[in-house]
Amino acid sequence: MVLDELHENLLRRAVIGDLVSRSAARFRERTVFIYGEERISFRVLNEKSCMAANAFAELGIKRGDRVAFMTHNCMDYLYCCFGLAKLGAITVPLNFMLKGEEISYIIGDAEPKAFFVEDMLTENVLSVKDGLKGIEHFGWLNFGKKPKPDGWIDVGDFFNGAYPATEPEVIIDSDDVATLIYTTGTESFPKGVMTTHLNYYMSLLHLIPDANFTRDDAFIIDIPMFHVAGNTVLLGVLATGARAVITYAPDPLQTLKVTQDEKITYWVYPPTLYAAIPSIPGFDEYDLSSLKKFVSFGAVIPNVVIERWKGINPDTQWRNYWGQTESSPVGTTSSPEAFDQKRNAIGIPDTGVAVRVFDVNDREVPVGQVGELVIRSAAVMKGYWKKQDLTAAALANGWLHTGDLGYMDEDGWFYFVDRKKDMIKTGGENVSSQEVEGTLLQHPKLAMAAVIGVPDPYWMELVTAIVVPKPDVEVTPEEIIAFCKKNMAGYKVPKKVYVRPALPMTASGKVLKRELRREFEGKSKT
Repeated sequence: MVLDELHENLLRRAVIGDLVSRSAARFRERTVFIYGEERISFRVLNEKSCMAANAFAELGIKRGDRVAFMTHNCMDYLYCCFGLAKLGAITVPLNFMLKGEEISYIIGDAEPKAFFVEDMLTENVLSVKDGLKGIEHFGWLNFGKKPKPDGWIDVGDFFNGAYPATEPEVIIDSDDVATLIYTTGTESFPKGVMTTHLNYYMSLLHLIPDANFTRDDAFIIDIPMFHVAGNTVLLGVLATGARAVITYAPDPLQTLKVTQDEKITYWVYPPTLYAAIPSIPGFDEYDLSSLKKFVSFGAVIPNVVIERWKGINPDTQWRNYWGQTESSPVGTTSSPEAFDQKRNAIGIPDTGVAVRVFDVNDREVPVGQVGELVIRSAAVMKGYWKKQDLTAAALANGWLHTGDLGYMDEDGWFYFVDRKKDMIKTGGENVSSQEVEGTLLQHPKLAMAAVIGVPDPYWMELVTAIVVPKPDVEVTPEEIIAFCKKNMAGYKVPKKVYVRPALPMTASGKVLKRELRREFEGKSKT
């Protein structure tokens, strides 16, 4: 018998909606997510995702349609995302910190049919609502803070019994776009990264062997779900039968409490958070003995931070991790067995991934020479939404050009040097902002540090440090400069140091260097 198109598709595809239902069949009443006082089983997760899918279908949402969300982490958002995946529709998550024109640009670019907004954020959307064209439905996620605008859909109604928990059967290809995640990038406007169902499945092929996700692991997901890292951890939890606590937003005190109360085994954070958390007042009062695995992403974690944590949890496995939204976000991972021998390394290529180091002409450079890190993998994005020229440049010659500089050693391990845009050219020398930051964080009075290049008529760029002292500690720029002179070559020493109570951060815990550049470049011109 010849199969019709639908059943041929259902037979062999690899799509996120099927992962939800098949995990529910495997793990049934096992808890997958904890949100507030609620403990959600794999079965309930799938049923509510199906309810959301059928609700969206009744609204006219179908395969390929975009639906935008602007919200902090919550279960209703998760149910909606998985429901849309079951229809072959595309989730467009917006950073919840966006305002006015930033919202208008992304909505205008993505052209979603529907836009669902957290109650506390509705005012930001209402201020530009009349200019948002093509949206057929506005929706409201209820956190009990603000009333629902007139005419908006209450997402809570999706789960009150009005819609069946039956599984949709629609054609979805593995190479269909599942999410459209907008990255800030270096351009004036953000780019929509088209991540497919197969891209996400490829990330699962990496998480289990390379990051060692297991059924016994417990995670805390406070990284915003508009971030690709949050999405990947979520899918890893689903695939392995693990569990995760979902929190509204990153809050270090809450992280400590949840880790203690729920016996969290696995943290996934950028170095800034590993550096900052031990400085929180009352840190020593929490029992963190359940922690078994740490992943650090976004930059190499300084030795001083690692040593601090080894004194707290000496047996915890460490992994450095490198990837980006465009690679879903696989790239390289360092193994715990070799971590202490190669602490500065970002690891070896992840399962199913090829990594090379190229010069400006896309020729591979010799071992030890710095160039651009490039990737080949089934995890590489489909491209940038409606930006063919940028897609062609990023994927030139069949490699994803990451914009990251690094090198490979004689053992095949890779090292991250800096983002192209973060390399500082000063007095004829190249200075890695990452390297200077690592030295600064060895200073006993500092909790955080960021280093940027500021335009200068003599030096070309002035090595400039913005530092945050530990709580209730005072430090002067002169102290910091003197410390640097003792610990690094003269051309790397910051010419200017500014002491601040805090640094501008993304919701996922990365320093917003573009904001620092904007501020200090402005000062250099006055």
